Amino acid sequence: MKIKKIFYLLVILHLFSNNLYGLENKITLKVNDKIITSFDIKQEAKYLIVLNKNLKKIDQEQLNNLAKNSIVKEKIKEIELTKYYQIENALNDTNLDKITKNLYKTVGFQSEKEFINYLNTLGLKFTLIKRKLAIEMLWNNLIFEKFNKRVVIDKEDIKINLNKEIEDLSFTRNIFLSEILIKNYKNIKLDLVYQEILESIDNVGFEATANIYSMSNTAKFGGKIGWIKENSLSNQIAKNLSNLKKGQISKPIKINENFLILKVNDIKINKEKINKEQILKNRISYKRNQQLERFSLAYFSKVKQNIQIDEL
Repeated sequence: MKIKKIFYLLVILHLFSNNLYGLENKITLKVNDKIITSFDIKQEAKYLIVLNKNLKKIDQEQLNNLAKNSIVKEKIKEIELTKYYQIENALNDTNLDKITKNLYKTVGFQSEKEFINYLNTLGLKFTLIKRKLAIEMLWNNLIFEKFNKRVVIDKEDIKINLNKEIEDLSFTRNIFLSEILIKNYKNIKLDLVYQEILESIDNVGFEATANIYSMSNTAKFGGKIGWIKENSLSNQIAKNLSNLKKGQISKPIKINENFLILKVNDIKINKEKINKEQILKNRISYKRNQQLERFSLAYFSKVKQNIQIDEL
């Protein structure tokens, strides 16, 4: 009799735990035929915090919305990528290993094992993170393959401007930059958007604000671009940064059809001999990356138009 009571108690506990799990993990979205659950959104929120610890400063609802938008964006990319690649095949790519190493070094870990142990404490699987990075890597590959030939760079114009600038240079600056890229749309009130962003920066910091407002791929990393040689930047951007000191933020800069806000996190004076050829290469590379990002944003918007997103 006692055994029978224990058996019934176990059955009840099992059913109760299943009901709780059902309440905690429900389907919230469908992106075409791909489902997104509340558990997926929680995992994405944890992942975003791994990339940018400043997101702990924002409220839970805002974090959940960021996570939801992030995972929807990923699913849209995944749907498009499956037309061209086998995503699982990319998990053993040596380039992905380099990207993964760069990620864990960027967020403060010295080894993969140390990073994996940290992820385990958060209930995140390393394989999940690698798959996310693989999707971003393949997306960048796809954009390069589709649009690299459409990138237009006037090398002669860059050379002429560079020669004029170098005449006046006795030293160069290396700048640690972060960015917020704002999409331009019809009837945008840029002054109001900029003021809203500045208020957000005051409240939660630049990094969390980049996650909330920026449409750039750097948004997940709090907008961090990293160290850039100032003379590798376009003339337009360099002029807007020339008078900024450490910790200061630029006004919106018109880049193609969008707007860019930059923060100078740190500055180093570089008194090494100026390498004109290297500066030229850096400037061409920067312009190329800018144009490819513009193509990436436009292509993503086009793909998204053919995707059905249902909130459940």
